[in-house]
Amino acid sequence: MSVPFAARHLGPDPAEVREMLGALGLESLEHLIAETVPASIRLERPLELPAPVSESAALAELAALAARNRILRPHIGLGYSACITPPVIQRNILENPGWYTQYTPYQAEISQGRLEALLNFQTLVADLTGLDVANASLLDEPTAAAEAMAMALRLRTDESRTRFFVAASCHPQTLSVVAARAEPLGIEIVTGDPSEATPDATWFGALVQVPDTFGRISDPTPFFAAVR
Repeated sequence: MSVPFAARHLGPDPAEVREMLGALGLESLEHLIAETVPASIRLERPLELPAPVSESAALAELAALAARNRILRPHIGLGYSACITPPVIQRNILENPGWYTQYTPYQAEISQGRLEALLNFQTLVADLTGLDVANASLLDEPTAAAEAMAMALRLRTDESRTRFFVAASCHPQTLSVVAARAEPLGIEIVTGDPSEATPDATWFGALVQVPDTFGRISDPTPFFAAVR
């Protein structure tokens, strides 16, 4: 006999509920709600919901709704590139419950899963090569840019240099993450066009993207020569 959905997925069992209510000195869950949710915002009538259905019926309805989606080719750009996922990766990672069930679907937990994957990758490479260290990517392009900025800050030879140049033609998500990382480090972000910017002694580094967010290819060599 299968275990009911609520028992499989939803919180504490009845004995645990009784134990928690006893510790709080309350008689029921309704009493708990009355003590925690102000009466002014509580709905006194039942929600207008359709009749309940079985789990299999709910899954069938969800599948029918999903089948109405149209799969189109995205042209978002901005660093999001099409890629081919090998079937062995799809079957053994993306479709493997051991990978996706222990992480709740919000960004912090998703990042935990990606870090776990990177650790497993490094372990595999180290085992295969017999080397003490193995490379691994950062989580994404914006965090890589922010880490590069932080590394440049640590390597500076003059602590009076607190400004970091970022080309305005970088991806917007990169600009956002770099700015957020810079604030607690006391870094002033200078944003502009590399072809028009004038480096000075207050800069400790610079970030330029090629091709930029608009797909333009330029030669940043003269700019970086000036920065050095």
